[in-house]
Amino acid sequence: MKSLIWQGAMAAIVGVVLVTAGGPSSIAFAEEGQRIRIRMGEQSVTATLNNSDAARDLVKMLPVTLEMRDHMRREKTGHLPGPLSERTRGVPTYATGDLGYWRPGGNFVIFYLHDGLTIPSPGIVPLGKVDSGVEIFDIPGSVSVTVELID
Repeated sequence: MKSLIWQGAMAAIVGVVLVTAGGPSSIAFAEEGQRIRIRMGEQSVTATLNNSDAARDLVKMLPVTLEMRDHMRREKTGHLPGPLSERTRGVPTYATGDLGYWRPGGNFVIFYLHDGLTIPSPGIVPLGKVDSGVEIFDIPGSVSVTVELID
């Protein structure tokens, strides 16, 4: 009897491991969202939005041109024409290349540098990630950007 219980427990563990082993790729696929282009003058970057309610709300606003100011020499922020979903929670951390939404100001945010600090409450709502080239935003002052869907 103990042997059967042991075998059943081991089978359950192996089953969980096998299910989990296939999980991350399908999870990553499920989270992959719309692709966008962010143009600043003659330069542009592409980004992939996550599959959050807030990111889906952003897609409904595109294309949009935003005047973005430099904030703390780590991010560009620009006011969106309307609010994004309240259902997507903010987080206190970010990485270089992250796209986010600062709910209190209604701002679209592009993080181009990381200064080691965290984001104050209520946190930044994650929207996606710049694929590469985010350093084009590492310039002083304000910039005008156009955010558009990639077909």
